[in-house]
Amino acid sequence: MEFLSEGGHQLLLGSVGLLAISVSVALAVRTCSRWLLVRKTFNEGLPTDGRVLDAYVLTEGQGRAGLQHAIVGFRAADGREYRLDIDTDRRRPLGAQVRLRYLPSSPERAVLVEAGRGTVRTVLTLLFLVVLGLVGVLLTVLGLL
Repeated sequence: MEFLSEGGHQLLLGSVGLLAISVSVALAVRTCSRWLLVRKTFNEGLPTDGRVLDAYVLTEGQGRAGLQHAIVGFRAADGREYRLDIDTDRRRPLGAQVRLRYLPSSPERAVLVEAGRGTVRTVLTLLFLVVLGLVGVLLTVLGLL
């Protein structure tokens, strides 16, 4: 007994293709808006010093290195204190001083100065999403044939 008819296969291919297109567009918009926010924070943000209050590693298992995280506290220009959970490229000792930049309108989105603007990672992510979108277009076209 066949699970899907010929029309069912086409509908499935078209649906998966449209889903891939939708996901790739949504993630591309999110990636670009995040990158633009980081860029604006670097260009227009206020500099401040923060301190590492805590650090931990999210393990990936199977002997692979995990993602380093640091809880960083800082005081904004208005005197309020903020704590951020930031993924970092290396371990940070407790009490270590780090440089941050933040927009006065959203200090809870401060970024580490040394982390950079993330342009290379953003471009690679967008390239992957373009490929995913093209695969989605291909599947959709195959579903229409």
